[in-house]
Amino acid sequence: MVKRGVMMAGILAALALPTAAWAEKATPMPGPACDAGDSGQVRLRISVTGMRSAQGNVTITVYPDDAAHFLDGAYKVARQILPVTLPMTEACIVVPQAGHYAVALFHDENDNGHFDTTMLGIPAEGYGFSNNPTLYLGPPDLSKVRIPAQAGDNPVSVLMKYY
Repeated sequence: MVKRGVMMAGILAALALPTAAWAEKATPMPGPACDAGDSGQVRLRISVTGMRSAQGNVTITVYPDDAAHFLDGAYKVARQILPVTLPMTEACIVVPQAGHYAVALFHDENDNGHFDTTMLGIPAEGYGFSNNPTLYLGPPDLSKVRIPAQAGDNPVSVLMKYY
C-alpha cells in the first residue's frame, strides 16, 4: 500500500502543475485550427477512451521533446480543454513543427480546474499519457511517452486510467 501511495504521489506531482500554470486553465491556449487541407501543418489527432463518466472535461497538454522540462506547465506547447464525449473524446492540436512531443491528460470529472486526489494523495480522477505506459513509482520518463509527429495527421490514442 505504501508503494502505491508513493507512485500515486509521483503521478499527482506530475499532473498537478504549479498554481500559476493552473491559472491558465480558464483560458486554454488558443492555437491554429486544424486544417486537413494544409499539407505542411503538423496535427496531433488525439483520441481518449476509457472515461468512467461523461461528467466534466478532459484537459490535454502537449510537451516538447525536452526531458528537463517534461510535465512543467511553463514549457508546454499546447493545452486544450474539452467536454467529455463518450465513448471517445477527440481533439486535434496543431504543433509548431515536425519532431517529437509528449501528451499528458486528465479527466477533470467535477470541472473544478484541478487534478483531484484523496486525503492519502491517491488520484481521484483519471489520467493518461501518450503511448499508454505502465506506471510504477511516479510519472513516466519522457522516453516512454514521446511520440513522433510529421506533417499531416498524427494519431495519438490514450486510454484514461483510474486508480
